[in-house]
Amino acid sequence: MAKAIMFCGTASGVGKSIITTAFCRILANKGYSVAPFKSQNMSLNSITTPDGFEISIAQNLQATAARVMPDWRMNPILLKPDGGKTYIVRKGKPFKTVSYGEYYKFADEHFEIAKDAFDSLSREFDFIVMEGAGSPAEINLQKYDIVNLRMAGYAKANVYIVGDIDKGGVFAAFKGTFDLIKDKFKPLVKGFIINKFRGDINLLKPAFDMFKNYCSVPILGVVPFVRLKLDEEDSLFKPSKKEGFVKICVIKLPYMSNFTDFGVFEFIDDVSLKFIDKPEFDDCDMVIIPGSKAVDYDLNYLYKAGFYEALCKILSKKLLIGVCGGYQMLGEVVGLSKGFGFLKMTTEFSKDKKLINKTYKGINYLKGANLEGYEIHHGLSEVEGVIQLAEDSNVCVFEESKKIIGTYLHGIFNNREFLKFIFNVIGKKIDVNIDIAKEKDKQIDMLAEIIENSLPVDKMIQ
Repeated sequence: MAKAIMFCGTASGVGKSIITTAFCRILANKGYSVAPFKSQNMSLNSITTPDGFEISIAQNLQATAARVMPDWRMNPILLKPDGGKTYIVRKGKPFKTVSYGEYYKFADEHFEIAKDAFDSLSREFDFIVMEGAGSPAEINLQKYDIVNLRMAGYAKANVYIVGDIDKGGVFAAFKGTFDLIKDKFKPLVKGFIINKFRGDINLLKPAFDMFKNYCSVPILGVVPFVRLKLDEEDSLFKPSKKEGFVKICVIKLPYMSNFTDFGVFEFIDDVSLKFIDKPEFDDCDMVIIPGSKAVDYDLNYLYKAGFYEALCKILSKKLLIGVCGGYQMLGEVVGLSKGFGFLKMTTEFSKDKKLINKTYKGINYLKGANLEGYEIHHGLSEVEGVIQLAEDSNVCVFEESKKIIGTYLHGIFNNREFLKFIFNVIGKKIDVNIDIAKEKDKQIDMLAEIIENSLPVDKMIQ
C-alpha cells in the first residue's frame, strides 16, 4: 500500500493546494509513482478527464505535477454551489442537487466512496499526496468531515498544517487549529508550514522557539511569497494584469465556473486581463462572458446590473466571446429564461450531462487548425445564421457582423490558431507562439525547487 502525506490548512486559500502540487512533482522527480487525492472538493472549476469523468481543476493540476493522467479517484466527491444548493458530482459523474443541510446526510456514504477510491489508488502508487479542505478545526462540522483528519487517520498519513503569514496571525492560527482538532487526531500532525512570507527571515526565526512554549508541534519551515503562473487555489480568482497592448475583460459572474480558461493570457506579455463586476467596457478590446454553474441566476444578475444594455452598445465594435454558460446567454432562449438575443439560438437543459475531452477539426476561418478542450454542460443548443468554426455545428461559432464568438469548449484559448484568429478579429497582431503545457510544466518545476529549498522534504516523506 502507498505511503500517504496530507497538507491541511488553517483556512481556505492559505496555499495547501499549491504545496500539494509541489510535493507531487518533488516525489515524481525522486522516481516515485505518485497520485494526488482530495476526497471532497468544493469548486466551480472542474475539468473532464480523458475517459470522460469530472474532477476539480486543482487535482488535475496536481496530476500533471505527478506526471500521471487525471483520474476521478483523485477527487471522488466534487461539490458545486448551485444557486443556494449543492450540486454533487460523485465518482466523476453527476449525482444530484441537494440543499446544504441535506448534503450532510450523505457524509458517511461519501466517506465510504472516498476510502474505496483511496484504497484503489494506494494499490497502484508508491505515494498518495493528500489535500485537506478549508480548516480541520471547524468544530461544528468535524463529525461530517470526510476530507481532513478523518481521512488522514484512515490513510495513516503524516499531516502538515499550512498557514498564511501574509494575512497575519499565523501563530495564533496554528495554535488554535491544533487545540480545536480532536485529541485522537493530534498525533497525526507532524509539523506546521509558514507560507507566503515576505521580509527578513532572521526576524521571524526567534518565534519558532517561542512557539514551543505554546504547542508541541514544530514549525518545519518557511515558504516565501512568490507569484507563479499557476492556479494557486481552485476557488480563488487570479490577480488581474493591468497593462497590455490587448485588453481583455472577463465579466465576473456570481457563479462563474472554470475561470482557469483564461490562464493562458498570463503567459502572453502583450495581453492584460481583468475581471469586472461593472458594465464598463471602454478600456476593453474584447469582452468574455465565462461559464456559469447557475446560468439562470447569472443571466438575471447581468440584466439587473445593466450589462445587457452595455453589451448591446459594443456589438460589432468590440469582440464578444461567450464560453459555455456565457455562450448560452447570447441566444434567444436559455431553458425557461430569456437570453440576450444576440444569436439566433435556443438552449434546452437535459438531465444528462455532456462530459467529453476532445479535439475538433477547425473549419472555415479555422480550417486546418485543431481545437482541443473539454465540455461540461447540460445545455443542448441549436444555433442558426452563424459561421461554424468547428466540425460540430454548436461547439464553436462566429457571428461576423456582430463580432460574436460562442463556444462550448473549455480550454479553447490554449489553442494557438484560435488565439491568432481572435486577435485578428480585433485587428491586433500578437505573438502567440507558446506551448501552454510546457510553460505550466516549467512553473511546476520552479515551484518544486522553491519548496525543496524551504522545507525538510526528505524528513517529511520518510
